[in-house]
Amino acid sequence: MAHSMAVFTQKIVAEVIEVQEFPDIGNSYQVRGVPLTVINEKYSFTGAANEQMLLDHLKNALNESPEGEY
Repeated sequence: MAHSMAVFTQKIVAEVIEVQEFPDIGNSYQVRGVPLTVINEKYSFTGAANEQMLLDHLKNALNESPEGEY
């Protein structure tokens, strides 16, 4: 889903990281469950999300960003 959104705008970057292959990255994000989605390095949620849930999380992440930060 995030990948298809990234096709439409350059403002979205999506990466998938296999934490068993890269445990240091998993530790740095304190991964306790998968899938873990991190938005803007500050907002995260665990579990699968459908399109509406992902949009809601994106809105929440934007609302938590300091004014002027995108």
